[in-house]
Amino acid sequence: MVQRLTRLPNWRARFAAEMDRQRREAFAWGRHDCALGLVTGAIEAITGVDLARGYRGKYRGQAAALRILRDAGCETPGDFAATILPEIPPAMARIGDVGVMSADGPLAQAFCVVDASSLIVMTDLGHGRRPRADMIRAFRVGE
Repeated sequence: MVQRLTRLPNWRARFAAEMDRQRREAFAWGRHDCALGLVTGAIEAITGVDLARGYRGKYRGQAAALRILRDAGCETPGDFAATILPEIPPAMARIGDVGVMSADGPLAQAFCVVDASSLIVMTDLGHGRRPRADMIRAFRVGE
């Protein structure tokens, strides 16, 4: 079910603090990956809503993450995001919105978070940056 979330009045400070908190945390499937960690941490900071509840610790690798997507009737992370958040054109994405990029591996896509002039992405060592042009889908986080 697509959720219409509301941004908290102090969302900018909360978002900045969350990105600072997690930016050097190493990648870990099912705990601090592009979905559970980067994106859901940003969404919770911005809206106060924990979309990761029920998924944390449920998988420890790409194959298990793919099973969760397929169990939800989805083929890609972007398809899964579309069941939860309203999809928007990537050009309309603003700071804190969720993006999807093409990626290697069985999932074929990875989540990112839109920042002022680039995308915040997960790397093995923590946050990285990619150009906004790499975003192939986008989803609104809060009104």
